[in-house]
Amino acid sequence: MNFFDYIKNESFFKPFTLKYRRIYYDCIQILIDKTKELPVLYESDAKDSITIYLKNLGLQNQEEVSEEKAENDKDTVQEADRYSHMAEETGGDLQAASIISLFRDCGWLLPREIGRNGEYVVNVSIDCRRVMDFLRKMTEKSGEGMMSNRIFSMYEIVKSALDEDSVRRERPYTNILVPLIDNETELKNELTDLKENISAIMKAVIAFQDINSFGQFIMKDEMLDRFFSEYFFVKNNGLIPTQISFIRNKLRVLRQGEMFEKMVSECAENLQINDDEARQRVERYFAELQYFLSVEYEDNMELVDRRINNYYNLANTRIMLMASNGVRLESAINDFLNAVAKLPEDEQVRAMEKAADCTRLISQKYVGYKSFEKTKRLKNEGQNIGLAASELSEEEKNLKTEELFKNAPNRYSVERVADFLEMQFGNDCEINLKERQLKTKEEVIMFAAAMLYARNEEFPYEIKLSEEMVRTDIADISHMVIRKCADK
Repeated sequence: MNFFDYIKNESFFKPFTLKYRRIYYDCIQILIDKTKELPVLYESDAKDSITIYLKNLGLQNQEEVSEEKAENDKDTVQEADRYSHMAEETGGDLQAASIISLFRDCGWLLPREIGRNGEYVVNVSIDCRRVMDFLRKMTEKSGEGMMSNRIFSMYEIVKSALDEDSVRRERPYTNILVPLIDNETELKNELTDLKENISAIMKAVIAFQDINSFGQFIMKDEMLDRFFSEYFFVKNNGLIPTQISFIRNKLRVLRQGEMFEKMVSECAENLQINDDEARQRVERYFAELQYFLSVEYEDNMELVDRRINNYYNLANTRIMLMASNGVRLESAINDFLNAVAKLPEDEQVRAMEKAADCTRLISQKYVGYKSFEKTKRLKNEGQNIGLAASELSEEEKNLKTEELFKNAPNRYSVERVADFLEMQFGNDCEINLKERQLKTKEEVIMFAAAMLYARNEEFPYEIKLSEEMVRTDIADISHMVIRKCADK
């Protein structure tokens, strides 16, 4: 549904386009806060709150005008003068009663309603409350820990959904699938912000003309610290890869059986659509989550990693250029040595002596802790200090081997290939390679890896190969037909 079809009020955003939009925004936020404090907000209390705010605004802006006039900031002075003389300038435009009337006309406040004591009650509309809460969260966004919190929330949702006594299982579409999609969308936005922040930092580095201002940027810029700290926490924290793998594996469990059918029926009931449309929507949500966690998240993190490396290289180059005052020392030294090499031997000696007089090298050495640290020898109390020989059982060997496979990163593991094929299937029953257009090297390698896993018990697909070759711009690959195994 289009947003304006939902609002059904063409004047809903009118206060944001008027002359005193900043004041109107503050006034509606004051009324929303008052409704949270008081069980019933009467119109007299609402008018008093707005009147106090307008009086304080006039006094504050008179002081700001006197300060800003000294700085000759004409535009800001005109804006402040307009606010400071608002009583004489506007007459009744910025009275509390006129502001409340404007809010009712644009749909921010509900129509007048008489309370128990016979006085009018001020009720903020639900649409206005939600929009204003969103704007407040957007402007007060700190940017600290948002990415990791999204991943933790998704992990907690999936983990609790698997418990038999979980209340989320009563309404799985509303309490499991929709929150997962919301967190995944916000996580995408955080990754986008992360990439944009790197571009902003690189532009700021290029703009610096002296090493002092560059040093101040590195030492004091809080945004830079928050940006890097959150990224490296997500990248280096050992819990997050494990949690993402857990979420990805359990999504396949939720996608099958009774839970999936329950999600489809709830989606159809909530959105007033038929079962086929609800099934397609739920399937699309699961496919989007699987693709993001399996492919898109890793690709975005690698892209951010490359951009951070570019930022470090750019900062290093910028420091070298500013420290050398624009002179390329390597080139100058190379030219000097080439010129000296062409001179006679006696002139070479005199040139090097004069060059030595122009430079002063001082050797600075520091005594480290290791220089005077006493080595503590372990006392041998007569016990046998040899290493005991022991053999591992077959069960222990299998556990060690499985642990090594889990810790070793494999871009083309059974799970990733299975996730890739699951997205390729969509609503089809089989994949015919002739009918597919392989455009990237990644897709070719995924299909090649599927051939290797064809006889693997954990691989849930059946592959039928033929001697015919499928020729693409990327590579030539054997033709195959892939079907889902009925018993897996």
